[in-house]
Parts: sequence; structure tokens; C-alpha cells
Amino acid sequence: MITYGSIFVPPILIYVIMLAALIIPIMNESIFWAITLVLIISLVAGIIPFLIASIHLKLARNKALNFKENVTGEIRNNGIRYFLGSLLMQIYIFLWALLFTIPGMIKQYSYSMTPYIMKDDEAISPNNAITASRKMMDGHKVSLFLLHLRYVLPPFLLYLSSLIIIVIVLSLFPESTFDGGAGVGLVIITGLLFAIAIIASIIIAIRNMPRLNVANALFYEDIRGESHYAVDESLPEWEEEF
Repeated sequence: MITYGSIFVPPILIYVIMLAALIIPIMNESIFWAITLVLIISLVAGIIPFLIASIHLKLARNKALNFKENVTGEIRNNGIRYFLGSLLMQIYIFLWALLFTIPGMIKQYSYSMTPYIMKDDEAISPNNAITASRKMMDGHKVSLFLLHLRYVLPPFLLYLSSLIIIVIVLSLFPESTFDGGAGVGLVIITGLLFAIAIIASIIIAIRNMPRLNVANALFYEDIRGESHYAVDESLPEWEEEF
């Protein structure tokens, strides 16, 4: 039985830090430093998925977790490799996204096994790990996408449905309805319901994220058993199967 006592770093914190790094220098009219800080933070934060993959791969294999070994030890032993792997992944995904958004999204799934491969094989180079992930994910990208939907859709649909209800309520009543006391009460009730829906969607998202990370690790374990991640350079970048 897999336990979920995992270390969870909400990605939203990364975006908040990046947003602050962008806004604060701009307020001081320093766009150069704003862009520089955002790039540095985004690159450093890129190793977080590798650390999360390492942690949840141990959970998927029913191994005990140790903060010093799984975080500080990983950073000390593999931090540079993870940084280079993250950097290469971001560059490749960005270049594919220049074509259209869809190719970039597809490549995110193609390269999604890279952190697990680099964890299992400390001798493999970041670029070869990306190539191995691309080979491993042939024919599996849709399956992983559907797996993600199981965890991502519930909080998103809750938020979306609450937003739709708010729009419907506001559109059904004329503006004069909100002038009196009853209107104020309606606005307060609607606002409270919307706030509850937002909080509930956030709670569900936080609850599902560790489970999604473990599911990713289990997915890797399943497809790794089909074919070991030997790098096959004969598979061109543009000939992939879903």
C-alpha cells in the first residue's frame, strides 16, 4: 500500500515568487533585472520536478523517505544534472511551441519521463535521458494525458461550474435588483458561494497533487517494464506515435 506522506511543493508558490520578481523591479523601472530574475528563478525552480520525481518514485516502490537523502542529497549529487536536464527540456519545448501551442504540449508529455530516467540512471546524460523519454513515451502520451485528467479535472470543473453559475445569476437579474437590501443579500450569498467553491477547488487540487505525482511514478514503472530506456537515435524527432 502506498502512503502519501510525501513532500509537496505547490507549483503556485513558484509562480508567486516569479511574479514578485517581475513586478518589484518593474516598479523600480528596471525591466532588465526583472527579466533576469524571472529567468534565474525559473531555471532554478526547474529542478523541483526532478526532486519530486525522485521522492514519489520511492513512494511508488514502497521505500522509506528521508529528507536529507531525497532533497539535500539529491541536490548535492545530481543538482547540476537536473538543472541541465530541466534547461534542455525547457529549450526543446519552447522551440516546439514556437510552431504552435499543441506541439509544445505534446513534447511536454514526450519528455515527461526524463526526471525518472535520470534518477534511475545517474550515468545517463540529460540529452540522452530526454531522447530515452521520447522513445519510452511513444504510444503512451494519450494514456498519461487521460491519467492527468482524472486528477486535474475535478477542481477545474468545480471552479468552472461556480463561475458559470455566477454569470447566470447575474444575467438573470436586472441591475435594479441589486439596488435594495435584497440585492445586497443576493450579492453576498453569491459571493460566499463562489468563495467556497474556489477554496474547495484549491483544497481538492492540493489533495490530488501528491497522488498525481505518485501516479506519474507508477506510470513510469509500468511503461519502463515494457522496454528498458535504451537510447535509440534512429527514432527521428518528428516520427512519434501517440
